[in-house]
Amino acid sequence: MSNAAALFPRFLVICSIILMLAGVAQIFVRPRKENETMLEKIVNRATITALVSIAFAVAGILFGLGVLKMPRF
Repeated sequence: MSNAAALFPRFLVICSIILMLAGVAQIFVRPRKENETMLEKIVNRATITALVSIAFAVAGILFGLGVLKMPRF
């Protein structure tokens, strides 16, 4: 196994943690309107982007830790 292949799982975990932190931070710093309804809070471009970032981060961590196997084509 080459050095690059050996470091790839660690790279995935580190990048996924950074992506997760960015997604969580985006939820807290997103612009808000006064008197937002619950639907407006959920269906907001910043919130949806943050949730997608968190989902990809969780998948990256699972791949990096070996819980999910990388697909082979």
